[in-house]
Amino acid sequence: MRRAGAGRRAAAALAAAVLGVLVLAGCGADGNPFGGGPEDPAPTGAAPDPDRPQRTIPPNFAECGEEEPKDGELVADVDLRNMTADPPPGFEESGGYHEDNPVEGEWTGLYFVPTTQQDTLDVINIVVYPQMELGPLTITCDQVSRAEIERRIEQYHEINGADVIESSEFVTVAGLPAVREVVHLPDSGYSGYSYRGYWIFGRGQVAHVYCQWVVDQATIERGCDDLIASLRVS
Repeated sequence: MRRAGAGRRAAAALAAAVLGVLVLAGCGADGNPFGGGPEDPAPTGAAPDPDRPQRTIPPNFAECGEEEPKDGELVADVDLRNMTADPPPGFEESGGYHEDNPVEGEWTGLYFVPTTQQDTLDVINIVVYPQMELGPLTITCDQVSRAEIERRIEQYHEINGADVIESSEFVTVAGLPAVREVVHLPDSGYSGYSYRGYWIFGRGQVAHVYCQWVVDQATIERGCDDLIASLRVS
């Protein structure tokens, strides 16, 4: 049988020893329990050291650590169904077209054609897919990786049978991140058609703005530049 007083003294000694181990294990070299180091913020209540870089984490990135994902693109935080543009000079809106190679299910379209050429496949298209039927892109800290975007566009090429003429590049359209490319679709009417296209990814949405030609590439290219300049999302 152990005496009560001796048991209390032994328990107190053991608790003190454990506390000492915990304090030592939780501190960095400078006694800071968060690990110390030249980039850590100054302790609470201390004046900041002007020679020490201060880290700040934007609130929307707090759950993702201290850095944005590398090699990513910010995802448009807008409703792409509100995308519109002014008719380019020498073009007018037309209702006589439809999307013959949809890549993400249901879509809405806005079409502009040259006023001098009504019955060709020379047309500028704004197509929006409000639901991404192939599945959403993974968004981390408001960004999606470029590799994942490129893989999705490769899927689109497989669906519509496109041959790439100019490889994709990341650009900005209407203040939004986009991917620009030039492709040719050999089995799409006449002897096929080519287009310069822009893919714009939103949160579960994607827009495809593309300017296609069969007859008059110069007119379509010129109209494309004007339309891209006026493109907006309200």
